[in-house]
Amino acid sequence: MAVADRTPHRFKLPVAVLVAAALMLCALGLSEWMKPRRVVAEELSPIAMPTLLPEQFGDWRINRSGPAVIFDPTVEATLKQVYSQTLNVTYTNSKGQSMMLALAYGKNQNSWNTAAHRPEFCYRAQGFVVNERGKGRLELNGHSIEVIRLAADRGGLHEPITYWVTLHDSAATPGLSRKLQQIRYGLQGMIVDGFLVRISSFGADEAEQFNLQREFMRDLERAVSPEQRPRLFGRN
Repeated sequence: MAVADRTPHRFKLPVAVLVAAALMLCALGLSEWMKPRRVVAEELSPIAMPTLLPEQFGDWRINRSGPAVIFDPTVEATLKQVYSQTLNVTYTNSKGQSMMLALAYGKNQNSWNTAAHRPEFCYRAQGFVVNERGKGRLELNGHSIEVIRLAADRGGLHEPITYWVTLHDSAATPGLSRKLQQIRYGLQGMIVDGFLVRISSFGADEAEQFNLQREFMRDLERAVSPEQRPRLFGRN
């Protein structure tokens, strides 16, 4: 008569399951180890928007009574949730030409949230008809940066717009260029700050206005302090 085997049976996991679990644990540990922790803004001079831009430079000076850069209150509230500080000023030259400059600064540009607050979206939210003019190169002093150009219309006014973003000391445009920069800094463990820089003016001749914006920005780059210059315009 056969004797029943009373040895307890052990439950054995397939080798593939054990390997998969080990790989998952390793991936979790690696992701935690690579998580950016170095807050670059804390290592640099703090941004003080009221004194960041000069009152006047070249043939331009701030015009307190000039065309205001106006945001819809709901759009402005949303921007303040994403960016640490914002600044909107109008400069005027001796010919009576005006330039509207808007800056939005964020201490943490590793987030994807700012992508939803590009000027084309904000302008449309305020009732403008916006036509995209594509990417271009803005020739500055000894270097150039990639920018996005738009044209907005409302109430009979035609407003050509140029804008770009910066991450730490690198200029970029929203989309792939910005994401690659975010990944590059993230892999170095850096949480970087940055700006959205937008310049606009009024005029039906877009080529003329974009050229005027270029000259304005070249003059402004020279006037901004060397310490803050790369944070607005990127490095050469």
